[in-house]
Amino acid sequence: MQLNATPRPPLGKRSRRALREGKLPGIVYGHNTEPTPITLDKLEFQKVFVKSGRTHLIDLAVDGRNEKVLIREIQTHPRRLGPIHVDLYQVNLQEKIQVEVPIHVTGEAAPVKQGDGDILQPMHSVRVECLPSDIPEAFEVDITPLDEIEAELRVKDLTVPKDVTVLDDPEDLVVKIVHKRELKVEEEVPAAEAAVPTVGEAGAEGEAAAAEEEAESEG
Repeated sequence: MQLNATPRPPLGKRSRRALREGKLPGIVYGHNTEPTPITLDKLEFQKVFVKSGRTHLIDLAVDGRNEKVLIREIQTHPRRLGPIHVDLYQVNLQEKIQVEVPIHVTGEAAPVKQGDGDILQPMHSVRVECLPSDIPEAFEVDITPLDEIEAELRVKDLTVPKDVTVLDDPEDLVVKIVHKRELKVEEEVPAAEAAVPTVGEAGAEGEAAAAEEEAESEG
């Protein structure tokens, strides 16, 4: 997937006008890379994000150069539709990075189908370390074999590619079949946040915050 961008100076007060014109401010940063402010086409970005999510490498074309990037963060505004700023992380294909890979639950457990149980899913993503080209799209968890109440799957039960290292505790609970009356109590376990690459470097939080504050003040 390819995403086109152009370099830009800091937008400041012009951020709202750029958004109205269908442009999306962003920044590219990475290991041993100077942060570079960029402008994207908002519609093109949204189409690419639908297909790539936060785990697919994207070819970012800027000034005739192609860089491999991951979508790290998307800033939104409470009163505006769509993103107002994005952070893209430029990867080195030879260096391992840490990312959050989503968990997708598939299949149907017999107790749930019969109406006796519910699905408890404390974890919605798994933290892994691998080369950028080896990032799994998602971990598929089939709950069909969980044919009784209290049946469960833990991190150690996930099918993990050989070149991927899972960083979460192997005993962490991924999914469990519980009695309906237990679900409310069990759900107090906080769920993991949405899958976002953890790359160990700050992006343009200051710039993004300024853009959001500007949108807020002019909204």
